[in-house]
Amino acid sequence: MARHSIRFWISTVIATLLTAQAQAQSPRPCMTPIEGQALISFALPDVIIGITSKCAPVTGPSSFLATSGRALANRYRAASDAAWPNARPAIRKQVGEGGELLDLMPDDAFKSFAGAFATTAVLTQLEPERCNDIDRVLKATSPLPPENMSMLVRIMLEFLARPTAQAAIATAKPPLNICPASKNSGQAATAK
Repeated sequence: MARHSIRFWISTVIATLLTAQAQAQSPRPCMTPIEGQALISFALPDVIIGITSKCAPVTGPSSFLATSGRALANRYRAASDAAWPNARPAIRKQVGEGGELLDLMPDDAFKSFAGAFATTAVLTQLEPERCNDIDRVLKATSPLPPENMSMLVRIMLEFLARPTAQAAIATAKPPLNICPASKNSGQAATAK
């Protein structure tokens, strides 16, 4: 690729990031459920691979993420590719003003940028002490088809965005007092 093209794409990405950062100061437009689920479906494989890498020192070599995280991400890849046509406008909508700069990028470059951006957004919020919890959740939900997994994540995000849910989280006591999970405690409880 010519130097001019590389500079152009770098400046486009920087301009987009600055615009997105400026937009973060004001409320972002909400996405429709279809847009939200498409964006989640698109991002899941990259996010799972990022979480697998970040959590490896915490969860250990016998964890679900270590043994099956990449395979799960690869299984979700076809759904990610299928979701891209609906995820692309959702990403542009979230960027807001200046989103038209993203339209200047070739589709493959935009796709790579969006996957890396989503992964970075999730990983910057991920605290290492949550890695074992995420490992257990991904192990429990891994049999779900990709569409059901993205729908579950979307529903949880919708629920958590509600003001009543945010207030309840801040003040609620859990209905059951279950001891903290031990490492690798993601086994199903069965009665025999």
